Amino acid sequence: MKLVDDAEAQRTLEELLDASKPPVPEPCRHLNYLFFTPFRYPARRPTRFRRQGDPRGVFYAAESVETAAAEMAFYKTLFFLESPETDPPASPFELTAFSALISTQSCLDTDREFDAAFLEQILDPVDYVASTELAETARDRGCETLRYRSVRAPQGFNVALLSCASFGEASPRDRQGWWFTIRSERIFARQRFGSRELDFPYTAFANDPRIASLL
Repeated sequence: MKLVDDAEAQRTLEELLDASKPPVPEPCRHLNYLFFTPFRYPARRPTRFRRQGDPRGVFYAAESVETAAAEMAFYKTLFFLESPETDPPASPFELTAFSALISTQSCLDTDREFDAAFLEQILDPVDYVASTELAETARDRGCETLRYRSVRAPQGFNVALLSCASFGEASPRDRQGWWFTIRSERIFARQRFGSRELDFPYTAFANDPRIASLL
């Protein structure tokens, strides 16, 4: 809106920008952009269930907002510890949490299906070799969704959608605003219109060797 003078020009600019992006895969086009975006772009870097450059999308989510907040706090912690000359924002910043209805024909619950030794491999904090191999095998066998324990919040669980078909509805539900505040030793969050508060000391993520080496 800073670049245009009215709503019509804004729509035109949005259309031009959208036309420059990769096409949305056909099976995902009925979905809200928050759902289809992870399936639109090749992976710029490796993630737990996706190799760098892989054009097949993965939508990562958590079973609870607390677990999702922990995942976000982890990456903010890692960024600022690895960038000690970068000052954290002085004011809180807002992020929006939203929920999705998942309806899948095939879900692999790793916590139930695999023993502790294999779980340790696929949940390694930094090495994604075993987990990406698992995801590729799961895709080949028609699996649409993976459920796995959160590495950043081990009391919680995440889900990884390997297919757009796993969305039970086209649009998100229940959007919540959260304020995040970054301090020298912790990140804490407060629900914008609610009473929930979450606290993430940097030491809570010391199971990641990158963070452990910087504390």
